[in-house]
Amino acid sequence: MLPTDSVVAAEAQPPAPTTAEEWVLLGQRQSELGQGEQAISSFRRAVELEPAVGLHWGRLGKALAAKRRYDAAEPVLQRACALDPNQSVLHVALAEVLVQENKADAAIEACQRALALDPDNIAAAVTEVLILPPVYGGTADLEMWRNRFAEALGRLHARKSHWLARPHGVLRVDMANFYLAYQGEDDRALQSSYSDFLATLLGAAVPELQAPIKPRSDRSAKIRVGFLSSNLRASTIGDYFGSWLTDLPRDRFQLCTLFTGGIPDPQAKALAQASDEPVSVVGPAEEVARTAKSLALDILVFPDVGMTNNSSLLVNLRLAPVQCAAWGHPVTTGSRFIDYFLSCGDMEPADAATHYREELVLLPGLGTRYPRPPRVEQAERDRFGLPRDKRIYLCPQLLHKIHPDTDALFLEVLARDADAVLVFFAGMTSGQRQAFVDRLAAGMKLRGLPPRQQIKVLPLLSQRDFRQVMSVSDVMLDTLHWSGGSSSLDALASGLPIVTLPGRFMRGRQSAAMLRILGVEELIARDAEEYVEIALRVARDRVYREALSSRIRDGLPRLVDRSEPIEALVNALERIAGGEG
Repeated sequence: MLPTDSVVAAEAQPPAPTTAEEWVLLGQRQSELGQGEQAISSFRRAVELEPAVGLHWGRLGKALAAKRRYDAAEPVLQRACALDPNQSVLHVALAEVLVQENKADAAIEACQRALALDPDNIAAAVTEVLILPPVYGGTADLEMWRNRFAEALGRLHARKSHWLARPHGVLRVDMANFYLAYQGEDDRALQSSYSDFLATLLGAAVPELQAPIKPRSDRSAKIRVGFLSSNLRASTIGDYFGSWLTDLPRDRFQLCTLFTGGIPDPQAKALAQASDEPVSVVGPAEEVARTAKSLALDILVFPDVGMTNNSSLLVNLRLAPVQCAAWGHPVTTGSRFIDYFLSCGDMEPADAATHYREELVLLPGLGTRYPRPPRVEQAERDRFGLPRDKRIYLCPQLLHKIHPDTDALFLEVLARDADAVLVFFAGMTSGQRQAFVDRLAAGMKLRGLPPRQQIKVLPLLSQRDFRQVMSVSDVMLDTLHWSGGSSSLDALASGLPIVTLPGRFMRGRQSAAMLRILGVEELIARDAEEYVEIALRVARDRVYREALSSRIRDGLPRLVDRSEPIEALVNALERIAGGEG
């Protein structure tokens, strides 16, 4: 069962710690239970009592990083490494934070220091391979880092015999292979290579967790389906896939949720209550895996492989007779242990099957019964520091999703509309923000565009304020290679027209599929020149823009709150559970 706040509080708070050691033990327990902020406070007390102990600083830094407070975590971990430079684990923790700060070269150096101290530290070796900057300096920079990733992965394979002599270390690998998918290329080969490396070591470390599982012979019983994620809560994943949990017919399915996110928020609690068997498990990958296997599921679904630290390990194990991934992170897992990839047929290109190692299963529409986002009241531009007398071109994607190829479109808009203001949202760290602003500034200089406050970077906002920014914008500029998903749905719910140029892969075609379903295909560009022309017309022509907004709002019932995707999911799960493929 999911722990309640009161139960966790009673378990996690022994009476009045008085020593640094006691504060550390409390902080560790709070971290295990998902009480991130409380853990930070406990580790701070340990640091205050024993400020010369590097491991105390390291625990505090990791707790800050777990809450995505990377700007605060970096100096804390730098201090930890300075106080105790011989601790390999501290350098790895620092490397993971440096990646988020867009300091990839420094992150590599930190991993190399860790490996010099402990050549058997596989977590350091794997982290060093996976390092990619969230925000690239340009297309050439992106290509350099992609080549470096492939070469480093090759070196990791070359030392496979070394790691096989000590395979259990792989269970401590906790950095997600997250940023590769944002490069806009076909990642099947690289994803498969990385998964195969993990699978080989896991097979030596925990062979019983890779053994085949025979399907149940009794086909008359309900199909036992499990969904495993730490993001089954108030998040994009919870919004996208919540209806899979709430809407599967209980006369045909026995539903289990495996929530790995610690203390549940209200949405996580609601999804747990919708489940027949809610299970909360917080711990290392092996503990999660053994819990999942013990449930004797027929089908196990991973909605968001690559978004959480242990998901790459879990999908390279056999925990159910049939295992599926979905498009919470829309790229193949590359794992031979994932049998099917559930995706959206309207978003996939004709050659989609070649992009996945898994067998592709296509669902209609959005693939889920996505709830209609609430329409917020229109705000005033002044509230967000946006000019009233300019045209607002909004790009609401997080900065790591903005491929350098998109910059040319932004700059062309600025060159052709003297009243244009491009609005972005800051990334998760100051390092990402600075790298992105520097890249745009360099592009403007090359184009001969003098700065005149044409670029505005807003802080990350609440969901309500985020949607209100959309309500005061003139047009949304979709990004190349990785289009909007939930952000596009928010924009459309507010009636904001989106201009998009579809890419080669599903992750670059989501907005286009939405616009087709809504019947506003004129917003889908065929090339970069048409993209800019459409954006300029929408922003400049108020009558045209308002007509588009009206059509978008009228078409929303064809896009959201649809039952057809759930019906198709039911049929797909019954088919694959029966071994029909």
